[in-house]
Amino acid sequence: MSILESMFGSDPILISDKDIAFDILKDSKFGVSTLSKATLESVNPQLRQMLDAHLAASIGEHHKLSDILIQKNWYPAAAAPDLQLKNALAGAESISQTIQNE
Repeated sequence: MSILESMFGSDPILISDKDIAFDILKDSKFGVSTLSKATLESVNPQLRQMLDAHLAASIGEHHKLSDILIQKNWYPAAAAPDLQLKNALAGAESISQTIQNE
């Protein structure tokens, strides 16, 4: 028995396309944030120009990925703010309930 099997059991862990897409979106947000900070802290003009170009490309790629998730109805970015808050609260309550039941 491997370490992973002892931790998670022998049943295969199913990861959906949606899970993968959200993980990529999370990493994209982190990349944009990091490039933004690096650009703001850079004092070398050539480095700043290179970071600006990478930042612009990363933002464009993030927008494309976000659009894909929205088209698949996986990312409810177009929902009204009160509906987004209601959905986030329901999700948090569900997670809290799951944790309490364990």
